[in-house]
Formats: sequence, C-alpha cells, structure tokens
Amino acid sequence: MSLEIDDIDHLMLSVRDSKKAGEIFAGMGFAITPRGQLPGMSNHLVCFSDGKTQSPNFIELMSLDVPEEAPPAMAAALRIPDRPVLMVAATRDAEATRAGLNRAGLEVSPVLESGRTWELPDGEIIEFSFSIVLPEGGQAPFYWIACQHKTPHHYLRPEFVSHENRSLALTRIIAVANNPASAAEHFSGFWDMPVKEREEGQPSAIVSGERVALHIHSDASFREAFAGVAPVRSEDHIAGFAVSVDNLEALEIHLRANNFSPHRTKEGLVLEPDEACGCLVVFEAA
Repeated sequence: MSLEIDDIDHLMLSVRDSKKAGEIFAGMGFAITPRGQLPGMSNHLVCFSDGKTQSPNFIELMSLDVPEEAPPAMAAALRIPDRPVLMVAATRDAEATRAGLNRAGLEVSPVLESGRTWELPDGEIIEFSFSIVLPEGGQAPFYWIACQHKTPHHYLRPEFVSHENRSLALTRIIAVANNPASAAEHFSGFWDMPVKEREEGQPSAIVSGERVALHIHSDASFREAFAGVAPVRSEDHIAGFAVSVDNLEALEIHLRANNFSPHRTKEGLVLEPDEACGCLVVFEAA
C-alpha cells in the first residue's frame, strides 16, 4: 500500500504549558524555536536536520490552550497533558494519503490546511504552511497523523538545528505494546516501511523509516532496555524518543549542571519521564 509516506516527521508531546515545556527542554541543551500559535493551541519545536535533505524532523511541545477552538481530533489527542500523544508521518501528498486511508477503510477528516508564524528576536517574521491528514482516533495501536510541509526550509535554519547539547538527529520513536509484532504490522503496512527482522521470541519490533525508526517494545523489553524504568501506562502507548549526540560525557555534565538526573543504560544516556514532561528522552552515541 502506497500512501505517499516516506518517513516519520515528528513526535508530538502534550504539555501543560508550551512556554514552560520549552524552558525545560532548553535546560537540556536543545535549541527551542519561537512559540507558535495555532487555533486553540500553542507550541515550541526542537528541530533536527540531517544536513542532506530539505526534510525536517522535530519534537513538538504542544499545549491545548482553548479546547473549543482546536480541531476536534487534536483536542481529543491533547486532552491529557504530560505524555507523548501522537506520531506525525511525512507525506509527499496529503490528499493522496487521505484518499488511500479512506480506501483502506479508515475514518479520516478532510485535509486541514494550516500554518503558523514565528517572530524571531530580530523582528523577522517567518510564515509556515502545511497540510494535515487527521485520521479519527482509536484506529491504530498508537495515534498518528500525517503532514505535508509546504515550507520545510524554515525548520532547517541553523539557529533551530544547532543544539548546545550537540544533538545531531532524531533517530527513534520509542513505544510500548502488548503485542509489538502486531503493532509493527499496522505501521509497516500503512507507511510502506520494512519491519526489521527479529530473532525468534524477541519481544520488540522496529519499523524503519528513511531516517527515523519506530521501536516498539514489550513491557519486559522496555524495562530491560532502560535499566528498570517502568512504562508509565499499561495500555499500548508512545513512551518517548531518542536522539544521537557526539559526546555523551559532555552531555552528562551539562545535564547534571542543569539539575537533571540522567543515568546510563545500554541504550545510552536516559532521562526519565518525570524530568521531561512525561516523555522518556534517550541520548545515544552518534
């Protein structure tokens, strides 16, 4: 099935206050974009670039400020704060993605044309536009939507993708499911991405995009990977994300100096959800 999807575009966190969440992630050493205003919502982004394409990846810190003004699907997704709530797939053609999902039997709202403006410190105004495909909730193991960027270059400005903590790229979205293989089949099928071969009995599955992978753990493999960190919920859910960095030792010093408590696991340097707006954050060696 081809839905014009080629990668994972970004992960959205539901946060209580986008301004405060931006300050928390800035304390980790991430560059934070200006605050964006959308209908009923506001956000900050943490952007990444591979330096090769005009396709951004980012983490979105979104707060639901006026629920009745937000698109209903987004208001439903954001109603509980302090957790990752959805993945956004990158589509080359929003209308084609919506039509394909409809043919597959999913309930999907009409494509939403949207945008935002950012005012930079020097007074420059930059305008973004994008098209959003919004499937109804409850049709996937973890909620996902799709986005077609019309102005992707704005996210790739050096001041947005150059991080004090020397993060280089968004590498993984981390999730937990009772049946990782079944959950992976959903995303592999709709996104036309391969599932990494697993050893027999391996309690996790990886759906590989061009740059960002979805790593779906069982409860047991999650606890093993992250040194005893327990999943924050019992149902299938998105737990967090991983980024690559070029110096874990320097990053650990920076985090501790800013009152975070990272710990080492075989996956890298980990911040637990209670320090990061309900989101597991993993820093792995580049």
